[in-house]
Amino acid sequence: MKDIFRRLLTALWLRPERALWDAHELFIVREFLGNNFAQPSLEYGCTDGVPTFIMLGGEFELSFDDYQEVAWDRNAYKDHSMLESDYFNNFNPDQEKESRIRTFPTSYFECGISWKEAHIKKSERLSIYKRLVCNDLGAPLDMLDDNYFATIFAPNLFWLEEDKLESTIVELKRVLQPEGRIITIFPDASQQNHLFHRFAEVSDTQWINDLDRGIHINLTHHARELDEWEKYFSQKKMRISRHERFIPSLVSEVYQIGFRPMFPVFMNMYEKLRTYSEDEWMDLKKHWIETAYHFFSPMCDTEWMEMENVWHIFELQPSRHSLA
Repeated sequence: MKDIFRRLLTALWLRPERALWDAHELFIVREFLGNNFAQPSLEYGCTDGVPTFIMLGGEFELSFDDYQEVAWDRNAYKDHSMLESDYFNNFNPDQEKESRIRTFPTSYFECGISWKEAHIKKSERLSIYKRLVCNDLGAPLDMLDDNYFATIFAPNLFWLEEDKLESTIVELKRVLQPEGRIITIFPDASQQNHLFHRFAEVSDTQWINDLDRGIHINLTHHARELDEWEKYFSQKKMRISRHERFIPSLVSEVYQIGFRPMFPVFMNMYEKLRTYSEDEWMDLKKHWIETAYHFFSPMCDTEWMEMENVWHIFELQPSRHSLA
């Protein structure tokens, strides 16, 4: 997990708390996938491909990061009308990121699907998807054949509204082979007990909202206990063939604030320093990563964190009685 975290920091160095969360998720997902997962495979919700690139063993040069194609606003920290915006929904065709790859991944996905053209264009640079499709999350998958994929990784299902979640599970089951599997993640009900936003009723609500910026909604959407998930998937004629819990509550709490509120300030410094001197920028980035790794990497070691894990990872397969 520390190795994944270290490689993530190259891309996500201004958001080490996000790299920490992703390290926990990608580590357990890779354990579930295995080194030589069955093909053909689909990643449903591949975004820009960077987390998957790293999960599959890839490594970027230090000159690479996620911040060279960002449309940011210096007042975003207090303007909640920007909550619906996406800093990273921006693509610069002049960025030659292929040359910034140190090690290519050892595996691939045959198909990647995401909901923004910027995601697709960025993912194309990384050569880990043989085919990429832009399609709204929750929309029908008419471009995919029945019973085709042996492996589906779907990391973003928890974002969907209830009706879209149900129809998407039906669609993913349709394109899955009868003996195939879907790997996905969802929050446990206990995540609700570890929200910074729960203090909004007893503290300065505006301050809490400025720090939270809606993240508590993402973290608790569809939060259910394990037995509730078992019933839910059973109703969709899917069975849980493997399950574990991950994301220690401490990691969740760190992730909810971290350096995220300072992002507009960091981007201001980032762009000014890059304009001033590429060498100075690289020196600062290297120093930053060394320091962030020193303070955050111990949270990749779950042995000392004797606390509850607040997320589920599921391996789902079609219920045997539904195959007839």
